Amino acid sequence: MTGKKTPDRNALMSCSYTILPQFGLVHIHFAGEVCAADSLEALQRFAEDPMSSPELNQLLDMRDVTGLKLDVLDMLKVHARKAEIFTPAEPDRLFVHLAPTEIALKIAGFTVRSWEHVPGITHRVVRTEEQALQILGLRENSIDALVQQQV
Repeated sequence: MTGKKTPDRNALMSCSYTILPQFGLVHIHFAGEVCAADSLEALQRFAEDPMSSPELNQLLDMRDVTGLKLDVLDMLKVHARKAEIFTPAEPDRLFVHLAPTEIALKIAGFTVRSWEHVPGITHRVVRTEEQALQILGLRENSIDALVQQQV
C-alpha cells in the first residue's frame, strides 16, 4: 500500500527539539525565520513530552537561522510559558546558545535577557559548534553526531 507521508510538523517549524536523556540534554534547533509562535508550540510539546524534564541542560542551536519575526504578544506568551516550565531547580542548569551569525547573536541576546532574573540557569553564548560541545562537556565531534544518538 502506498500513500502520502504526512510531513513531520517538527520539521516544518522554525523551532524544534530533540531530547537526549543519556546526556542530560535537550538540543533545540532553530532554522529559517524564527518566530515566537513556533517557539511557543515547541515549548508546549516539550512540556507534554514524557521524556522532558526542566532539569535538562539546553543546547540552543541557531546555525540555520536566517531571520527573526518579532511579535511582541507571542514573545510575552513564550516567556510566560517558559516561567511555568522552567522553575528554579537544583542543580544549576546550563543553557548554551550557539550563535554563529549576527542575527543568531541578536536572538541569543533576547533569550538571555529574558532569563536573567531566573535563578538556577547559567547561560553561555558561543560562536562555534566546537565551543558549544566543549562547554557542555561532550566528546562528540559534531552536533549532528550527538543528535544521531537519540534513544
